[in-house]
Amino acid sequence: MVGSLCCGHFSDKYGRKKALMGNCIFMIVGGVVQASVSNVWLFALGRLIAGISSGTATATIGGYINELSPPHMRNTLGLGLQIFTTIGILVPAITFFFANTSSGWRYLAAFPVILAAVYLLLAPSMCVESPAWLLTQGRKEEAKEVIARLYGEEHVQTALSWLEVSKTSAEEGLIDSAPKKESMFAPRYRMQLLGGIMLSCAQQLSGINAVFYYSGSIFSDAGISDSRVGTLIIDFINIWPAFFTGVLANRFGARNMILWGLAGMVVMSIGMTVAFIVDVSVLSIVFTALYVIVFGVTLGPLVWVMTADIFPDSIRASASSLCIGINWLCNLIVGVSYPYVSDALNDYAYVPFVVLLAIFYLLALKLVPETSGKSA
Repeated sequence: MVGSLCCGHFSDKYGRKKALMGNCIFMIVGGVVQASVSNVWLFALGRLIAGISSGTATATIGGYINELSPPHMRNTLGLGLQIFTTIGILVPAITFFFANTSSGWRYLAAFPVILAAVYLLLAPSMCVESPAWLLTQGRKEEAKEVIARLYGEEHVQTALSWLEVSKTSAEEGLIDSAPKKESMFAPRYRMQLLGGIMLSCAQQLSGINAVFYYSGSIFSDAGISDSRVGTLIIDFINIWPAFFTGVLANRFGARNMILWGLAGMVVMSIGMTVAFIVDVSVLSIVFTALYVIVFGVTLGPLVWVMTADIFPDSIRASASSLCIGINWLCNLIVGVSYPYVSDALNDYAYVPFVVLLAIFYLLALKLVPETSGKSA
Protein backbone atom coordinates (compact mmCIF):
# COMPACT_ATOMS: atom_id res chain seq x y z
CA MET A 1 0.00 0.00 0.00
CA VAL A 2 2.78 2.43 0.92
CA GLY A 3 4.65 1.67 -2.28
CA SER A 4 1.53 2.19 -4.39
CA LEU A 5 0.69 5.52 -2.81
CA CYS A 6 4.23 6.90 -3.10
CA CYS A 7 5.34 5.65 -6.51
CA GLY A 8 3.23 8.00 -8.61
CA HIS A 9 5.45 10.97 -7.76
CA PHE A 10 8.64 9.15 -8.71
CA SER A 11 7.08 7.69 -11.84
CA ASP A 12 6.08 11.17 -12.99
CA LYS A 13 9.44 12.68 -12.09
CA TYR A 14 11.87 10.03 -13.37
CA GLY A 15 9.76 8.05 -15.86
CA ARG A 16 8.15 4.62 -15.77
CA LYS A 17 11.25 2.70 -16.82
CA LYS A 18 13.51 4.25 -14.19
CA ALA A 19 10.84 3.89 -11.51
CA LEU A 20 10.60 0.15 -12.17
CA MET A 21 14.38 -0.22 -12.26
CA GLY A 22 14.68 1.64 -8.96
CA ASN A 23 11.98 -0.58 -7.52
CA CYS A 24 14.23 -3.58 -8.16
CA ILE A 25 16.48 -2.32 -5.36
CA PHE A 26 13.59 -2.74 -2.92
CA MET A 27 12.92 -6.23 -4.31
CA ILE A 28 16.54 -7.25 -3.82
CA VAL A 29 16.92 -5.77 -0.34
CA GLY A 30 13.57 -7.16 0.82
CA GLY A 31 14.35 -10.63 -0.52
CA VAL A 32 17.84 -10.75 0.95
CA VAL A 33 16.67 -9.60 4.39
CA GLN A 34 13.80 -12.12 4.53
CA ALA A 35 15.93 -15.03 3.35
CA SER A 36 18.89 -14.38 5.63
CA VAL A 37 17.60 -13.28 9.03
CA SER A 38 16.36 -15.32 11.99
CA ASN A 39 14.95 -12.44 14.03
CA VAL A 40 11.21 -11.94 13.60
CA TRP A 41 11.47 -8.14 13.67
CA LEU A 42 14.15 -8.09 10.99
CA PHE A 43 12.04 -10.49 8.95
CA ALA A 44 9.08 -8.12 9.34
CA LEU A 45 11.33 -5.31 8.08
CA GLY A 46 12.17 -7.41 5.03
CA ARG A 47 8.47 -8.03 4.44
CA LEU A 48 7.83 -4.30 4.68
CA ILE A 49 10.49 -3.52 2.08
CA ALA A 50 9.23 -6.31 -0.19
CA GLY A 51 5.69 -4.99 0.24
CA ILE A 52 6.80 -1.54 -0.91
CA SER A 53 8.24 -3.12 -4.05
CA SER A 54 5.03 -5.07 -4.71
CA GLY A 55 2.89 -1.97 -4.30
CA THR A 56 5.13 0.04 -6.59
CA ALA A 57 5.09 -2.66 -9.25
CA THR A 58 1.31 -3.08 -9.28
CA ALA A 59 0.72 0.68 -9.41
CA THR A 60 3.27 1.31 -12.17
CA ILE A 61 3.19 -1.67 -14.52
CA GLY A 62 -0.46 -1.32 -15.55
CA GLY A 63 0.00 2.28 -16.65
CA TYR A 64 3.34 1.51 -18.30
CA ILE A 65 1.82 -1.27 -20.42
CA ASN A 66 -1.12 0.98 -21.27
CA GLU A 67 1.17 3.73 -22.53
CA LEU A 68 3.17 1.33 -24.70
CA SER A 69 0.11 -0.36 -26.24
CA PRO A 70 -2.12 0.74 -29.12
CA PRO A 71 -5.72 1.33 -28.02
CA HIS A 72 -7.11 -1.79 -29.69
CA MET A 73 -4.62 -4.06 -27.86
CA ARG A 74 -4.69 -2.59 -24.35
CA ASN A 75 -7.27 -5.06 -23.05
CA THR A 76 -5.12 -7.96 -24.27
CA LEU A 77 -1.62 -6.74 -23.39
CA GLY A 78 -2.76 -5.34 -20.05
CA LEU A 79 -3.74 -8.83 -18.91
CA GLY A 80 -0.11 -9.77 -18.41
CA LEU A 81 -0.09 -8.17 -14.97
CA GLN A 82 -2.98 -10.32 -13.74
CA ILE A 83 -1.76 -13.51 -15.42
CA PHE A 84 1.70 -13.33 -13.91
CA THR A 85 0.29 -12.25 -10.55
CA THR A 86 -1.82 -15.41 -10.47
CA ILE A 87 1.19 -17.49 -11.53
CA GLY A 88 3.13 -15.84 -8.71
CA ILE A 89 0.40 -16.96 -6.30
CA LEU A 90 0.33 -20.50 -7.67
CA VAL A 91 4.09 -21.19 -7.64
CA PRO A 92 4.47 -20.91 -3.83
CA ALA A 93 1.39 -23.13 -3.39
CA ILE A 94 3.13 -25.79 -5.50
CA THR A 95 6.49 -25.44 -3.78
CA PHE A 96 4.91 -25.95 -0.36
CA PHE A 97 4.61 -29.64 -1.28
CA PHE A 98 8.37 -30.18 -1.65
CA ALA A 99 9.86 -27.22 0.23
CA ASN A 100 7.95 -27.81 3.44
CA THR A 101 11.06 -27.79 5.62
CA SER A 102 12.40 -25.52 8.30
CA SER A 103 14.41 -23.58 5.71
CA GLY A 104 12.41 -24.12 2.49
CA TRP A 105 10.58 -20.82 2.85
CA ARG A 106 13.89 -18.97 2.56
CA TYR A 107 14.21 -19.99 -1.08
CA LEU A 108 10.79 -18.55 -1.82
CA ALA A 109 11.67 -15.32 -0.05
CA ALA A 110 14.89 -15.03 -2.05
CA PHE A 111 13.37 -15.77 -5.48
CA PRO A 112 12.40 -12.11 -6.18
CA VAL A 113 16.11 -11.28 -5.99
CA ILE A 114 16.62 -13.34 -9.15
CA LEU A 115 13.69 -11.66 -10.91
CA ALA A 116 14.96 -8.19 -10.00
CA ALA A 117 18.49 -9.02 -11.16
CA VAL A 118 17.19 -10.31 -14.51
CA TYR A 119 15.12 -7.16 -14.99
CA LEU A 120 18.06 -4.88 -14.18
CA LEU A 121 20.18 -6.83 -16.65
CA LEU A 122 17.68 -6.77 -19.53
CA ALA A 123 15.76 -3.52 -19.03
CA PRO A 124 18.46 -1.09 -20.27
CA SER A 125 18.47 -2.69 -23.72
CA MET A 126 15.00 -4.25 -24.02
CA CYS A 127 12.68 -1.77 -22.29
CA VAL A 128 11.85 1.70 -23.56
CA GLU A 129 10.63 4.74 -21.74
CA SER A 130 6.93 5.51 -22.05
CA PRO A 131 6.41 7.80 -25.06
CA ALA A 132 3.40 9.29 -23.29
CA TRP A 133 5.59 10.28 -20.34
CA LEU A 134 8.23 11.72 -22.66
CA LEU A 135 5.58 13.89 -24.30
CA THR A 136 4.40 15.18 -20.93
CA GLN A 137 8.01 16.25 -20.32
CA GLY A 138 8.16 18.10 -23.64
CA ARG A 139 10.62 15.55 -25.10
CA LYS A 140 8.81 14.97 -28.38
CA GLU A 141 11.83 13.89 -30.44
CA GLU A 142 12.73 11.19 -27.91
CA ALA A 143 9.10 10.09 -27.90
CA LYS A 144 9.20 9.78 -31.69
CA GLU A 145 12.31 7.60 -31.47
CA VAL A 146 10.61 5.30 -28.96
CA ILE A 147 7.45 5.09 -31.07
CA ALA A 148 9.52 4.30 -34.17
CA ARG A 149 11.22 1.47 -32.26
CA LEU A 150 7.89 0.10 -31.05
CA TYR A 151 5.74 0.48 -34.14
CA GLY A 152 8.02 1.42 -37.04
CA GLU A 153 8.83 4.79 -38.63
CA GLU A 154 5.71 4.70 -40.79
CA HIS A 155 3.41 4.65 -37.75
CA VAL A 156 4.95 7.51 -35.73
CA GLN A 157 2.29 10.10 -36.55
CA THR A 158 -0.51 7.61 -36.03
CA ALA A 159 0.83 6.67 -32.60
CA LEU A 160 1.27 10.33 -31.66
CA SER A 161 -2.43 10.81 -32.28
CA TRP A 162 -3.18 8.28 -29.50
CA LEU A 163 -1.22 10.21 -26.93
CA GLU A 164 -2.39 13.14 -24.89
CA VAL A 165 0.00 15.50 -23.08
CA SER A 166 -2.48 17.31 -20.85
CA LYS A 167 -5.83 18.94 -21.45
CA THR A 168 -4.50 20.50 -24.67
CA SER A 169 -4.93 18.14 -27.59
CA ALA A 170 -2.38 17.39 -30.25
CA GLU A 171 -4.82 18.63 -32.90
CA GLU A 172 -4.50 22.14 -31.51
CA GLY A 173 -0.81 22.03 -32.31
CA LEU A 174 0.35 22.56 -28.76
CA ILE A 175 1.93 19.16 -28.17
CA ASP A 176 5.39 20.80 -28.17
CA SER A 177 4.47 23.38 -25.55
CA ALA A 178 6.06 23.39 -22.11
CA PRO A 179 4.78 20.53 -19.98
CA LYS A 180 2.00 21.46 -17.61
CA LYS A 181 1.43 19.63 -14.37
CA GLU A 182 -2.20 18.73 -13.79
CA SER A 183 -3.88 17.57 -10.60
CA MET A 184 -5.83 14.35 -10.51
CA PHE A 185 -8.24 16.15 -8.15
CA ALA A 186 -9.19 18.71 -10.80
CA PRO A 187 -12.98 18.88 -11.31
CA ARG A 188 -12.67 17.66 -14.91
CA TYR A 189 -11.23 14.35 -13.67
CA ARG A 190 -13.64 13.80 -10.79
CA MET A 191 -15.68 11.07 -12.47
CA GLN A 192 -12.60 9.19 -13.71
CA LEU A 193 -11.05 9.28 -10.24
CA LEU A 194 -14.24 8.10 -8.55
CA GLY A 195 -14.55 5.34 -11.14
CA GLY A 196 -10.96 4.20 -10.60
CA ILE A 197 -11.34 4.19 -6.82
CA MET A 198 -14.64 2.31 -7.09
CA LEU A 199 -13.07 -0.36 -9.31
CA SER A 200 -10.17 -0.84 -6.89
CA CYS A 201 -12.52 -1.14 -3.93
CA ALA A 202 -14.81 -3.53 -5.81
CA GLN A 203 -11.95 -5.84 -6.76
CA GLN A 204 -10.88 -6.39 -3.17
CA LEU A 205 -14.14 -5.92 -1.24
CA SER A 206 -15.76 -8.52 -3.50
CA GLY A 207 -14.38 -11.00 -0.97
CA ILE A 208 -12.03 -12.74 -3.38
CA ASN A 209 -9.09 -12.70 -0.99
CA ALA A 210 -11.22 -14.17 1.78
CA VAL A 211 -11.46 -17.20 -0.52
CA PHE A 212 -7.72 -17.24 -1.24
CA TYR A 213 -6.66 -16.69 2.36
CA TYR A 214 -9.12 -19.11 3.97
CA SER A 215 -9.99 -21.63 1.22
CA GLY A 216 -8.39 -24.41 3.29
CA SER A 217 -11.35 -24.47 5.69
CA ILE A 218 -13.84 -24.81 2.81
CA PHE A 219 -12.04 -27.85 1.43
CA SER A 220 -11.45 -29.22 4.91
CA ASP A 221 -15.21 -29.34 5.42
CA ALA A 222 -15.42 -31.28 2.15
CA GLY A 223 -13.12 -33.95 3.54
CA ILE A 224 -9.77 -32.75 2.15
CA SER A 225 -7.61 -32.77 5.25
CA ASP A 226 -4.49 -31.20 3.69
CA SER A 227 -5.15 -27.46 3.49
CA ARG A 228 -2.40 -27.12 0.87
CA VAL A 229 -4.52 -29.10 -1.60
CA GLY A 230 -7.45 -26.71 -1.30
CA THR A 231 -5.20 -23.71 -1.69
CA LEU A 232 -3.54 -25.24 -4.74
CA ILE A 233 -6.89 -26.00 -6.40
CA ILE A 234 -8.16 -22.44 -5.96
CA ASP A 235 -4.87 -20.91 -7.11
CA PHE A 236 -4.81 -23.16 -10.18
CA ILE A 237 -8.39 -22.28 -11.12
CA ASN A 238 -7.54 -18.58 -10.75
CA ILE A 239 -4.96 -18.57 -13.57
CA TRP A 240 -6.90 -19.69 -16.63
CA PRO A 241 -9.87 -17.30 -16.89
CA ALA A 242 -7.65 -14.28 -17.58
CA PHE A 243 -6.42 -15.86 -20.83
CA PHE A 244 -9.93 -15.42 -22.26
CA THR A 245 -10.52 -11.90 -20.94
CA GLY A 246 -8.88 -10.05 -23.82
CA VAL A 247 -11.04 -11.68 -26.48
CA LEU A 248 -14.21 -11.26 -24.44
CA ALA A 249 -13.48 -7.62 -23.53
CA ASN A 250 -12.75 -6.74 -27.16
CA ARG A 251 -15.98 -8.45 -28.18
CA PHE A 252 -18.35 -7.19 -25.48
CA GLY A 253 -16.50 -4.21 -23.97
CA ALA A 254 -14.62 -3.93 -20.69
CA ARG A 255 -17.45 -2.03 -19.00
CA ASN A 256 -19.98 -4.76 -19.77
CA MET A 257 -17.51 -7.37 -18.54
CA ILE A 258 -17.16 -5.53 -15.23
CA LEU A 259 -20.94 -5.29 -14.82
CA TRP A 260 -21.44 -8.95 -15.70
CA GLY A 261 -18.64 -9.90 -13.33
CA LEU A 262 -20.19 -8.03 -10.41
CA ALA A 263 -23.61 -9.54 -11.12
CA GLY A 264 -22.14 -13.03 -11.51
CA MET A 265 -20.24 -12.77 -8.25
CA VAL A 266 -23.43 -11.73 -6.46
CA VAL A 267 -25.08 -14.92 -7.70
CA MET A 268 -22.09 -17.11 -6.79
CA SER A 269 -21.78 -15.52 -3.33
CA ILE A 270 -25.45 -16.26 -2.68
CA GLY A 271 -24.86 -19.83 -3.88
CA MET A 272 -21.87 -20.19 -1.54
CA THR A 273 -23.93 -18.89 1.38
CA VAL A 274 -26.80 -21.30 0.67
CA ALA A 275 -24.32 -24.18 0.34
CA PHE A 276 -22.79 -23.29 3.72
CA ILE A 277 -26.24 -23.09 5.35
CA VAL A 278 -27.48 -26.45 4.03
CA ASP A 279 -24.01 -27.90 4.70
CA VAL A 280 -23.46 -29.47 1.29
CA SER A 281 -19.68 -29.51 0.87
CA VAL A 282 -19.72 -30.34 -2.84
CA LEU A 283 -21.92 -27.32 -3.56
CA SER A 284 -19.58 -25.15 -1.50
CA ILE A 285 -16.64 -26.20 -3.65
CA VAL A 286 -18.59 -25.76 -6.92
CA PHE A 287 -19.83 -22.26 -6.10
CA THR A 288 -16.41 -21.27 -4.76
CA ALA A 289 -14.77 -22.43 -7.99
CA LEU A 290 -17.37 -20.60 -10.12
CA TYR A 291 -16.92 -17.49 -7.98
CA VAL A 292 -13.16 -17.55 -8.62
CA ILE A 293 -13.70 -18.14 -12.36
CA VAL A 294 -16.10 -15.19 -12.69
CA PHE A 295 -13.66 -12.98 -10.80
CA GLY A 296 -10.72 -14.26 -12.83
CA VAL A 297 -12.29 -13.38 -16.17
CA THR A 298 -13.71 -9.97 -15.15
CA LEU A 299 -12.71 -7.97 -12.08
CA GLY A 300 -9.39 -9.72 -11.57
CA PRO A 301 -7.65 -8.66 -14.79
CA LEU A 302 -9.83 -5.80 -16.03
CA VAL A 303 -9.52 -3.58 -12.97
CA TRP A 304 -5.76 -3.28 -13.59
CA VAL A 305 -6.38 -2.47 -17.26
CA MET A 306 -9.20 0.01 -16.71
CA THR A 307 -7.53 1.76 -13.79
CA ALA A 308 -4.78 2.81 -16.17
CA ASP A 309 -7.05 3.30 -19.18
CA ILE A 310 -9.59 5.74 -17.76
CA PHE A 311 -7.00 8.41 -16.94
CA PRO A 312 -5.23 10.69 -19.43
CA ASP A 313 -1.45 10.54 -19.68
CA SER A 314 -0.94 13.72 -17.66
CA ILE A 315 -2.38 12.24 -14.44
CA ARG A 316 -2.18 8.48 -15.07
CA ALA A 317 0.75 7.74 -12.75
CA SER A 318 -0.52 9.76 -9.78
CA ALA A 319 -4.16 8.68 -10.17
CA SER A 320 -3.27 5.00 -10.66
CA SER A 321 -0.97 5.24 -7.64
CA LEU A 322 -3.86 6.44 -5.48
CA CYS A 323 -6.31 3.85 -6.82
CA ILE A 324 -3.94 0.91 -6.40
CA GLY A 325 -2.97 2.14 -2.94
CA ILE A 326 -6.66 2.03 -2.00
CA ASN A 327 -6.81 -1.41 -3.60
CA TRP A 328 -4.11 -2.67 -1.23
CA LEU A 329 -5.84 -0.99 1.73
CA CYS A 330 -9.06 -2.85 0.94
CA ASN A 331 -7.05 -6.06 0.62
CA LEU A 332 -5.67 -5.46 4.11
CA ILE A 333 -9.13 -4.75 5.51
CA VAL A 334 -10.53 -8.02 4.14
CA GLY A 335 -7.53 -10.06 5.26
CA VAL A 336 -7.68 -8.73 8.83
CA SER A 337 -11.44 -8.53 9.32
CA TYR A 338 -12.74 -11.67 7.62
CA PRO A 339 -11.84 -14.15 10.42
CA TYR A 340 -13.85 -12.00 12.86
CA VAL A 341 -16.74 -11.67 10.40
CA SER A 342 -16.68 -15.43 9.85
CA ASP A 343 -16.73 -16.13 13.59
CA ALA A 344 -19.62 -13.71 14.10
CA LEU A 345 -21.78 -14.71 11.13
CA ASN A 346 -20.75 -18.35 10.66
CA ASP A 347 -22.52 -19.66 7.55
CA TYR A 348 -23.65 -16.14 6.64
CA ALA A 349 -20.10 -14.77 6.46
CA TYR A 350 -20.39 -13.96 2.73
CA VAL A 351 -23.60 -11.94 3.09
CA PRO A 352 -21.64 -8.67 3.59
CA PHE A 353 -19.85 -9.34 0.31
CA VAL A 354 -23.18 -9.95 -1.45
CA VAL A 355 -24.38 -6.54 -0.25
CA LEU A 356 -21.13 -4.82 -1.25
CA LEU A 357 -21.12 -6.43 -4.70
CA ALA A 358 -24.69 -5.24 -5.30
CA ILE A 359 -23.73 -1.71 -4.26
CA PHE A 360 -20.67 -1.76 -6.51
CA TYR A 361 -22.84 -2.91 -9.42
CA LEU A 362 -25.09 0.13 -9.02
CA LEU A 363 -22.09 2.44 -8.70
CA ALA A 364 -20.44 0.92 -11.77
CA LEU A 365 -23.52 1.74 -13.86
CA LYS A 366 -22.84 5.41 -13.13
CA LEU A 367 -19.07 5.67 -12.75
CA VAL A 368 -17.41 3.17 -15.08
CA PRO A 369 -16.94 4.32 -18.70
CA GLU A 370 -16.28 2.11 -21.69
CA THR A 371 -12.54 2.18 -22.50
CA SER A 372 -12.08 -0.71 -24.93
CA GLY A 373 -10.36 0.44 -28.12
CA LYS A 374 -10.33 4.08 -27.05
CA SER A 375 -7.41 6.40 -26.30
CA ALA A 376 -7.19 8.09 -22.92
